[in-house]
Amino acid sequence: NAELLISRTSTRRTIFMFSISGKNRLQRMTCTFAFASVVCIIAGYAAVAATTQMLAPTVVATFSIEEVIADLTERADAETKLRNLIMGIEEKTKSKFDEVAKLEKELDATDNVDRPIINEELDLLKLEALSYQNFAASQVDIERSLMYRDLYQKIQTSVADIAEQNGYGLVLINDANREIMVNPKAKVSREFQVREQLEVKRIVYASNQIDITEQIVSHMNLEWEKNPSN
Repeated sequence: NAELLISRTSTRRTIFMFSISGKNRLQRMTCTFAFASVVCIIAGYAAVAATTQMLAPTVVATFSIEEVIADLTERADAETKLRNLIMGIEEKTKSKFDEVAKLEKELDATDNVDRPIINEELDLLKLEALSYQNFAASQVDIERSLMYRDLYQKIQTSVADIAEQNGYGLVLINDANREIMVNPKAKVSREFQVREQLEVKRIVYASNQIDITEQIVSHMNLEWEKNPSN
């Protein structure tokens, strides 16, 4: 019995010592893992800070797209061509309505026998004149929209060239000076009109020192004048 008691006591002591050793090992592993995590976090912050310090500040420039378009030689030339187109359309429209007016006079001087025939012809002539007028207005609108789309695409190209040459990292259209306008005849409320314009505004203030409007105009006008086909 004494030997059995001694054996049980020794076994319990061994189990207890093994339990303490396991806990110590687990604590050491936990501390090691925590220390490694802290080291990784510190190293990560250091890497981000080093990268941030290596990046140069972004150089920003702005320009007024309204002023650029207004001062472009290409736009003036395109407007001249468009005016010639409009004048031709207006002359043709006038001639069609003149035919209508002439037939109306004939109708007034015609007896009752021929009036139905002339009336039918007059209706067709009026329809043709109005159709051509609507078509002409649509054609002018299409030509004008294509002109401005083409100008904008060329402005994009010129701005990219100037930015690369001068090291501009960001070029913005300056809308700080655009007024908030309200159309009282619009079908939407004045509040909606104001809020809609505020939501699309991008710049509140920009210094004139970063404005490159004149630089863009000079660059584009020079490129336009170089082309002999213009």
